[in-house]
Amino acid sequence: MQKPPLRPLSVLAALGLLVALVLPADAQDGGSSRLHEFVPPDPNEDVRLAATTLDGNLPAALETPSGIATAPDPGKPPDPDHLYTGGTTDDGPESTYQPDRDTRQPDIENYDDPFSPSTAPFKRLRAYDSVDAGYVLKVDDKSTKLLPIGGAVDSTDESFYGDFSVELLPDDLVRIPTVGPGARVLKLHVSPDANVSLLKDGADNWFIRGSERKRVRVVMQLAIPRNTFGSQFAADVGFEDLGLHLPRFDHHAEQAKQVFTAIGISREMRPKEVVTKLVEYFRAFQPSNEPPKTHGDIYLDLALSKKGVCRHRAFAFLVTGLEIGIPTRMVVNEAHAWVEVFDGTLWHRIDLGGAALNLDQDQDPTRPPHQPPQDPYTWPENSEQSSGQQLADKDRNDLQPGQGGGSSSNPTDPNGSSAPPSPTGTDPSQPAPSNPDLPSSTVEVEIVDKTVRRGTALKVKGKVLQAGRGCANVRVDVVVKSADVTGRLIGSLSTDEDGAFEGTAVVPRDLAAGDYDVLVVTAGDKRCGAGASE
Repeated sequence: MQKPPLRPLSVLAALGLLVALVLPADAQDGGSSRLHEFVPPDPNEDVRLAATTLDGNLPAALETPSGIATAPDPGKPPDPDHLYTGGTTDDGPESTYQPDRDTRQPDIENYDDPFSPSTAPFKRLRAYDSVDAGYVLKVDDKSTKLLPIGGAVDSTDESFYGDFSVELLPDDLVRIPTVGPGARVLKLHVSPDANVSLLKDGADNWFIRGSERKRVRVVMQLAIPRNTFGSQFAADVGFEDLGLHLPRFDHHAEQAKQVFTAIGISREMRPKEVVTKLVEYFRAFQPSNEPPKTHGDIYLDLALSKKGVCRHRAFAFLVTGLEIGIPTRMVVNEAHAWVEVFDGTLWHRIDLGGAALNLDQDQDPTRPPHQPPQDPYTWPENSEQSSGQQLADKDRNDLQPGQGGGSSSNPTDPNGSSAPPSPTGTDPSQPAPSNPDLPSSTVEVEIVDKTVRRGTALKVKGKVLQAGRGCANVRVDVVVKSADVTGRLIGSLSTDEDGAFEGTAVVPRDLAAGDYDVLVVTAGDKRCGAGASE
C-alpha cells in the first residue's frame, strides 16, 4: 500500500503569529492521511479535547485551566527508586511534627512531583490540625475512613492526574500524596493488579492499604474545587459557626494573647478580617541565621521575632489560628510548608512564603504547570520572591527547552510551558513498539482545520487499524518535524472501541517560523503493532 505524503505545516512569523496549515490538493478534496497525537503542555491554552480513554479507563487527556494534561501510561511498571513506603509511625495517622528554631533559608530542596498539571512544590503529603502541650503538631482525629472512587468533574472543579509508585504492605497503611484538601478520586488504576483500598484521616491525609507486600504503580484522575487554590475567605461566617469545626487541641492561651496583640487581631473582628491580618503578618517573616531564643517558648520566639522560613511560619500560624478560633492545618512535604484554613464551607490553601532558593527534582516536560487562581492576599514588598509559586516558576525557567542543565541528575521540566523534542531525547516520530512482534498498524487521519494560529488547536480525526480491524484504546501522538527539528510532540489522543480518534493538538506558541511536516505515530499495544503516518 502506497503511503500518503506528510502534511506540510507552515509557521509564519508575521504579525499575529499566524500558523497556516497548507494541505495538498488531495487532502483538500477530503482525502484521508495517517496521523497521531500527543497534547503539548501549554498552560495558557484552554482547548477542548474529545473524551477518550486509555488502558485503565482513564481519559487520554484532560482540559484544565492550566492547559492540556496528557494521561500517564497506566501499564508502566513501578519505579523502584521513587517509592512511597510505610512501616513507620510517620507513615500513618500517628505522625507528628516537632517545630524547630533553625530559621536559615535552605539553598536547595529535593522534590518528587506526582501530579499533572504539576503542583510543585505544593504536593499535599502531611497535614496536621492540632497541637499538644509541648507544641508538637498532630492529627486530632486519627481514625480512617474509605475514600470513595467515582463521580464526575463539577463545573467548579479542576482535574489532575496522579502517577506514583507504592510499596504496599499487607493490611497496613502507606501514606500517599494528594493535590489538596477535599480532593476526590474519579478513576483509579493499579499496575500490576492488586487488591487495594484508599483511606483518609481527620486532617484529610491519604493512605493506601493492600492485602499483600507488593510494588505497584498507582495512576488516578482527581478532581478538586478550583477555589481551594485561591479564593476569599467567607465574609458571612462567624466564630461561633467556625467553633463547630475546631479540633481538640491543648491551649496556649497566655502566649497566644501576646501574639494577638502583635498582629492586631481579636475575636471582636470578623474571621475573614482576622485571616487577612494573619496572612499579612506571617508573610512578612524573614529567614535568619540567628535562631530566636528570647522568650524560651518556641511559639513566642518564632511568632514575635518574625523569623523563619516556610515551616516556622506555618507552625506559628496554625497555633495562632486555632487559639483565636479558625480551623487551621499545617501542610508539609519534603520541600515546602503552608497552611489551610476552613471557612465553614471550603478549605483554602494559603502560601506564606519562606520557600527554598531552588528545587532539585526529576522534571517531566509533558506536564503543564498548575496555574492557580489569583492570590486573594497581598505580599509585603519583596516577600513574594520566597513564595512556593515563585520557586516553581524559577525552577521552570532554569530549564528551558534545549538548554539542558538544571540541578537534577536527570532534568526534565513538569512546569515547562513548551515541550522539548521528547522527554527522553529520542525522536517521538519513532516510538518504541509496545509489541515488536506484531505487524505495523495503519494510521489513517484527516486534518479537519485548514488554518490554525500558533498557540491554538489543530483538529484531527482518523483511525488506527490492524489487519483492517480497529485498534481500541490505543494512544496516538501528533508530531511536527522540520529540517531543524527532529520531532516534537504537540498533542495526544486515544482511540475509541472502534479504533477511531478525534480531537485537537495545540501548535506550540514558541514554535519557530518555518515549514514543518505533520505526522502521526502510535506505539500500539498488546494487540496492535506500532504505526506511523509517513
